[in-house]
Amino acid sequence: MSISWLPASKPIPSRRSTPLIGAIIVLAACVGGLGTAYGFAQVSHGTPVIVVAKPVLQGDVINSGDLGVAEVSADGVPAVALADEDTVVGSRAMHTLTAGSLLAPNDFGQPGLPTGTTLVALRLAPGQVPSAPLPGGCRVLLLGLPGPEDEDTTVSAFTAWVVYPPEAQLDGMAVMSVAVSSDDVGALAGYLLHQRVTVVIDER
Repeated sequence: MSISWLPASKPIPSRRSTPLIGAIIVLAACVGGLGTAYGFAQVSHGTPVIVVAKPVLQGDVINSGDLGVAEVSADGVPAVALADEDTVVGSRAMHTLTAGSLLAPNDFGQPGLPTGTTLVALRLAPGQVPSAPLPGGCRVLLLGLPGPEDEDTTVSAFTAWVVYPPEAQLDGMAVMSVAVSSDDVGALAGYLLHQRVTVVIDER
């Protein structure tokens, strides 16, 4: 079972560059967002489209500062028009986006949950979440740890899939959302209530 991301380790498909043979592309802005590039697009002769200016991890929110503008003069190039910027900003990267690549329509959106799972939000201390990146679609284990007064010291493990990757908060905590089997939510609830959940990467 997995959620509707492309595989987290999969690179951007080669289709991103092959349709550009014979196309005229002028990068108007690769860093710093769309603002200064908009004026360039107004006086250029090609079609202004959105280009990825900064790498965006699969599942992360796409911000305006992650985007730039390219001018494309070719038919059939999978791209997103500059006029559609509002539909892109605030959406999620459906796979890891590399700087300098044209943004395609299927590069952004919102993930879906697999049947039989529930979205669970986690608030975690630094020691409760791996330091390694956790892109959308990554399979993890939620370890439910016994409390100091529990006689049973068994550690419970719940399989989950990252939906929204961890985001650092001002207080040093991290928030993330995962998809968990609906059958596990009841057993997991007690650990969540007492903040005794640790996330580890499931490498199986």
